[in-house]
Amino acid sequence: MNLLDQIRHVSDELTPTDKKIAKAVIDNPDDFARLDTSVISERYGFSQPALTRFAKKIGYSGYAEFKYDIARNKNALSEEDRADTFATETGLLLKKTESEFPEEKLSEIVDVLDRAQRIFVTGYHRSRASAELMNAALINYRYSSQAIAYDEVFKLDAFCRKTDLLIVFSVSSSIYGGLIKDLAECEQKPETMLITCSKKHDLAKYFDHVIVLPDSKTIHSSYALDPAITNLFFINLLSMHLHTQL
Repeated sequence: MNLLDQIRHVSDELTPTDKKIAKAVIDNPDDFARLDTSVISERYGFSQPALTRFAKKIGYSGYAEFKYDIARNKNALSEEDRADTFATETGLLLKKTESEFPEEKLSEIVDVLDRAQRIFVTGYHRSRASAELMNAALINYRYSSQAIAYDEVFKLDAFCRKTDLLIVFSVSSSIYGGLIKDLAECEQKPETMLITCSKKHDLAKYFDHVIVLPDSKTIHSSYALDPAITNLFFINLLSMHLHTQL
């Protein structure tokens, strides 16, 4: 059993720190094969005891034996292996997303959509693509929906109505802070929905509906998986659910 197989064999027992060490080893085998633990600790931020515990957890007597095996087998730590790891963890993230949005929960979201006479969808920067895809999906299922650019959203309070729905894809709170707080106090306040991967989104309390999607931290991924992965998969789940309602 080579090093990668040993890591995979105990993957269910690995802590978040262990998984970060495993990723660092796979991505940088030369460093781990030649550098002392003190240098590794300083460069990658892992304590020396953590490195030793990781080595023992995957079957070595200590870090020295682990380091020797990396040097002997580092050619096995290839791009293909990294791609396999990324694909596996992405798959886990998608499965987690699917499990958290059963048909009943999707039906509740559809009920909110059905109440709205007009739907506005927005997202800033990388979330913009998710917003536009959501808008396209809603239009496809005959909703009166419109994607709004970030710099246009701030005009909503001039023409929004109580029967409208504003959907915001947001990673952080700073971008939409002023707008959402103003809308919350607007006489013709529309219904609002936040779609985010942040469980601690500062603006969540100002929204009528908050949808928190899983992210790389949820599955303790060794990669910082892009929130767009779950955004797009969630939209796909919602689209499939809408299709069954036709």
